[in-house]
Amino acid sequence: MIEICRNNADNRNSVVGGNFIKQIFILTHNAYFHRQLTYSYVPKYEYVSFYLIRKLDSKSSIKLSDDINPRMPAERMNVNPVTSSYAALWDEYKEVKSAVPLMNVIRRILEHYFLQLCGYDGANLRQTILVKGKSDGKFKDADGNDDEKKFWLASTMLAYINASSIGMNDGMDYVEECLDAAECRNIFEMIFDAMDQKQHYDMMMGIQ
Repeated sequence: MIEICRNNADNRNSVVGGNFIKQIFILTHNAYFHRQLTYSYVPKYEYVSFYLIRKLDSKSSIKLSDDINPRMPAERMNVNPVTSSYAALWDEYKEVKSAVPLMNVIRRILEHYFLQLCGYDGANLRQTILVKGKSDGKFKDADGNDDEKKFWLASTMLAYINASSIGMNDGMDYVEECLDAAECRNIFEMIFDAMDQKQHYDMMMGIQ
């Protein structure tokens, strides 16, 4: 509807030059409808602002949805106030410091994306990353030698989601506190790279 009205006065005629809509307001309580509009169509618009409308004691208030700009901390930026649980996991991944909670977030992201969204099963995912990844030289140290620690860590991450996929995960995963969080992040990124999903990783991390 927006595309028709913006660039064409009548959808039965050919598109004509010029814009017929300068500004449009969309109000909704439906988070799914909001997601469809924002995630799919926002890049097509020249500028988008998100506001929250709240009603308290019969009085309504409108507040711009903004937050600190991570690239320029002295400035604030408009942000989408509605997010999915999957996007929230990535936000948590960016913030968490300790390896113990980090590994749990990593497991949940890998499980949701590769098993639920992409349709892999744990065994196939493990085979592709560990066997093919090793033959492709994904598990090397700075000197080009095989790094067994990286291989073990990737195997551990995949073991978590494989157990979950066959219904054996009781949520009590053993994670060594001595694990290096930075190394966990490197392996996590490598898994997306090995699965030819680096573009998705970059998008969720906000990497241009």
